[in-house]
Amino acid sequence: MKRLWLLVPVLLMVCMLPAMASAAGTAYFKYTYDGGGQVTTNALLKDGTVYVSAGIMESAGLRVTWDKAQKQAMFRGWQKSVKVTVGGRTAAIDGKAVSLGGVPFRYRDELYVPARFLVQALDGQSVSWDAQQRVYTASGIHSYESTSATYGGVTYTVDKKNGKLYTATPAGGMRLMADLGSQLYDMVNFDFKKTGKGLIYLTITDVYGEPHINNKWYTLIIKDGMVIRQASVHYWKRYGDNVKMYGSSLLLTDGRTLRVIEDGTGKVTATLDLVKLGGEEDSYLVEGMDDDFLLIRPNDKGLLMLIDRHTGEKTLLYKELLDPDQQEYAEMNDVPFFGDQLQYLRREGNTLYFENGAVRDGREYPYVLKGMS
Repeated sequence: MKRLWLLVPVLLMVCMLPAMASAAGTAYFKYTYDGGGQVTTNALLKDGTVYVSAGIMESAGLRVTWDKAQKQAMFRGWQKSVKVTVGGRTAAIDGKAVSLGGVPFRYRDELYVPARFLVQALDGQSVSWDAQQRVYTASGIHSYESTSATYGGVTYTVDKKNGKLYTATPAGGMRLMADLGSQLYDMVNFDFKKTGKGLIYLTITDVYGEPHINNKWYTLIIKDGMVIRQASVHYWKRYGDNVKMYGSSLLLTDGRTLRVIEDGTGKVTATLDLVKLGGEEDSYLVEGMDDDFLLIRPNDKGLLMLIDRHTGEKTLLYKELLDPDQQEYAEMNDVPFFGDQLQYLRREGNTLYFENGAVRDGREYPYVLKGMS
């Protein structure tokens, strides 16, 4: 009986060992991205080592998959891979074994890794440790975000950090296709269109900001795997579509000029000055075109204009098609954006048909091209 009572304290100590081993103090991890932006987050100080949530790697654009049997987490992103094993002392960065400088563990359903290792994995730099304030500081943390799409057996990948577009095929390696000219941020999408004579019209859109009020378009014309024409345009609080083709011609705009491009060859057959035609110092959407007319909308005022391509005459369509109340709404309303919500539907003979997105009552608004009735 006495021996049993003697064993109780020992058993209690054994049961407490995991809790004692996992005991950690509070600390902080402050870091900056190489492209700007500073973040401060909670960390843990354990056995003299600062540990941080491996979720920071996900914030940097890496996606995690778990091998529960092996207790391994694999983080993958654009040209970056990190493998970590819970309880292990080595890890792998881009396939190469490295020392962790600590032992990864799970705490409150999160994986924690040594801060120094995380900074190394994300190509950053450790700056300092403030023991009094318990703040571990790092800089130059990289982002590895990318977006990909596959079309015609070719995978297109844009590196969001630097705007470089790469292609890869199963039979060949990866190669740089184009430089889009700027960083991409958030909701990136690809749209592919094959032309009648074998060109590819690729549109990459990026909607970003808070609350997603920026709309950036990157347009590329591709022939035999090579970019032969490209442009980009930025719109603010404006989300309409630019028309890509009319007839057999391709259209490419930077918001201020419009190039008409011959299918098959990529030859520029006409260049239109949208600022001069529209009369507003602004970026324009191109919402319709034919040999005799052009439909453009300035970003700020948002009032759809019809341009007579023969005379250059400009017509504000809301004045021609909408009743007085709807005209006032087009001039004064700013939700979701300034301007009218006329949308071009089709052409029948010399009549153009529109709908009014502000009411969506199923009505069509006809407009007869002047001098052609």
